[in-house]
Order: sequence, then C-alpha cells, then structure tokens
Amino acid sequence: MAGDTDFIALYQALGLDPDCSPEAFRQAYRKRVGLLHPDRPGESARSTRELQRLNALYTAAIEFQRRHGRLPGASQAPAVPPSSGPSPSSRPSAAVEVEPRPKQGLPIALLGLILAGLWLFATFAPGEPAAPSPMVAAEPSAAHSPNEPASLHATRIIALGATAQQVREIHGDPVSGWEQRWEYGPSWIAFRCGVVVDWYSSPLRPLKVASEHPSASTEWSPPRNCRE
Repeated sequence: MAGDTDFIALYQALGLDPDCSPEAFRQAYRKRVGLLHPDRPGESARSTRELQRLNALYTAAIEFQRRHGRLPGASQAPAVPPSSGPSPSSRPSAAVEVEPRPKQGLPIALLGLILAGLWLFATFAPGEPAAPSPMVAAEPSAAHSPNEPASLHATRIIALGATAQQVREIHGDPVSGWEQRWEYGPSWIAFRCGVVVDWYSSPLRPLKVASEHPSASTEWSPPRNCRE
C-alpha cells in the first residue's frame, strides 16, 4: 500500500502487528507521538513530516476499526467479552448497518390529540344541549324545610338563600376558607347571616350551581334579625 493507507509502515513505526488490541495500538501511537513532537530539543523538519504522516495513518486506521470492528490487516474482529445479553452469534455483524426503527412517540401523541379533539367536538357541538352532570342533578327530596328555596329541591343545586348545612349536603365540606366564605379550590361561596349571597364557579372545579355567578335579576330576602 502507499499514501495515507500504508498501514504496514504504520505498524512498523509503532512496533506492533495487525492483530494487536485497540488499546495497545493507541498506547503505542501516543508513545510515538511523544518521541516525534516538534517541541522536543533537537527535532528537525523531518520529524515534523514523519509526525504528520503518522497522524494521517493513525486517523485512517481508527476510522477503519470503527467501520469494521477490527484494525486494518487483522485476521478477525477482537473477541467480545461475555455478557448477560444475547449470544454473539445472534448479534448483527459490525460491518452490517442496521436500519434504525422509527420512533413511535409522535404517532401516539398525534392520535391522542385527535381523540381529544373528537371528544371536545362531541361534547360542545353547537345546537346540541349538553347532558346534565349526574353530580348536579338528583331526585327531589321528599322532606324539606318550607323556607328552603324550591329550586334547591327540584334539581339539588346551590341557590341564593341556601343555608350552610344545605350547601354542605349538596357540595360537601369546603377545602379552605372561613365562616363567610367557603373555598372549593378556585371556586368559592359567600355567606351572609348564614345563607348564600354570592358565589363563583370556576371551570377548573365547577360548583353545583346554575351559572358561574348568581344572576343579577335573582331576588331573595335575607333572614329575619339579620344584622351582618
């Protein structure tokens, strides 16, 4: 061989044979580079040219080893240490390029977006009334206080004038708050004189009410002896 692929000259310069291990090959190369380095005292231009040719041959040999799994001129690829994985006979040859499998993450994510869009379209399609939530509607109560709003018993939703006990029976205990304001996450219910006077139903955690805020036209009377 000649030029930058004269690997015989490379092995002679390193004092090795083609069947040496890759680690021994690298160590011999580093040692030879140290001897030919131009910063050493007494080195000549010939040493610089020899170092440049050594670097070119070494680069070509390493590229060959990366592609074929062995050094140039070696009789066979170096032995692979045993492991718990598949046997060497079942593994593809280093010289065979295995086509990578396409990633499956994108199609799955795209399918999820499509299904979510279909669900939103079916739920909020124009012209079709949304089905009432089973958590809001309930059977009318047979026994109730005569002062309790009729809408509270017809649909079991919270209305203006509802007592704290009725709110607790319909929506459960609050997450936080105080006596005049019960908080259910981002939603809240305000009380005055022990009855509901205002609320806010957040879409993130909706209350069992008929609207986001009480209607401005809704009329209700505060309890007697209310001084708050």
